[in-house]
Amino acid sequence: MTDAGFEDLRRAVERAGCFAPRPLRAVASFGLHVVGSAALFAASARASGAAAVALFVCASLLFYRIGWLMHDAAHGGVFRRPAWDRAFAALTAGTLGEFPSGWRYGHNRHHAAPNVRGRDLDQSERWDPARRYRTRAGAFVGVLLLSRFRGRYLPKTLLLLGLRDGYYCHVHHRKRFSAELAGVCAGLGAQLAWLAWCFGAWALPLLLAHTALGMLYLNTAFAGNHYDLESFDEDAAAAIPFADLQVRTTRNYAGGALARFVFGGLEHQIEHHLFPAMPRHGLRRAAPLVQAFCVARGLPYRTEPFARCIDAVLRFHLRPAGSAA
Repeated sequence: MTDAGFEDLRRAVERAGCFAPRPLRAVASFGLHVVGSAALFAASARASGAAAVALFVCASLLFYRIGWLMHDAAHGGVFRRPAWDRAFAALTAGTLGEFPSGWRYGHNRHHAAPNVRGRDLDQSERWDPARRYRTRAGAFVGVLLLSRFRGRYLPKTLLLLGLRDGYYCHVHHRKRFSAELAGVCAGLGAQLAWLAWCFGAWALPLLLAHTALGMLYLNTAFAGNHYDLESFDEDAAAAIPFADLQVRTTRNYAGGALARFVFGGLEHQIEHHLFPAMPRHGLRRAAPLVQAFCVARGLPYRTEPFARCIDAVLRFHLRPAGSAA
């Protein structure tokens, strides 16, 4: 069924230049993030005490901002040629230790059916009734720091996410599995080698800490966009127009320039869900048009501070008063 109002919006954002790619900027950004994070790791190894810890954390967070570049390329938003986007997605994903085809499989399921129980693969454990906690502190640890697998809690790291996406790649894109596995091994090997050069025998435990920081950053960045908003079963979702489903299950973060740096442009998550292939730098330009579309359609256009969103996520995971442990 054609949604004329949404098609009009699409044409409007295209005329506004929101889909124009900036490939040179993306390639330069990749190089700067790799070099900058490597320099910060080296500086951390030469510092001591709190300064060493702070530099290490900054290095990890800077490194994992490469995830935004992988995200753009996997959605086809960096180059005009799909083959170049696939190559850049493979480069950035391999650097991070990720399987691009496996990640794309799970992420596209999320975009096709956000907050649709049984179809949305993005942290579907949020609907597990066993993942309910007595306090916000308990919810913070249980939801943002730990994964629950077959009744057991495991620390969240990007290594576990890579295993999941490796499984998806092997099952759904088997022809690409060997090449992507080689990229993952090369990326993780390079990270470990650099940490060994900087920190010696501490390299392996610091790699685990590094991947845990990356997961905390990337997972928490998206948690406030969706987790506690309304959800649907498959039959109910099928009756909702595409644009309505995307907007009703998504919200943006407020915060200006700081938010743009931390979230890489994806603080405009509503715009991204309506137009996944739009480059991140086009989302802010599209926002006024999208907001007007939502107002005209009677849809909620939510923009809230990140801290308030995360607090709502933690409250979503609290046990109802008087419920059994």
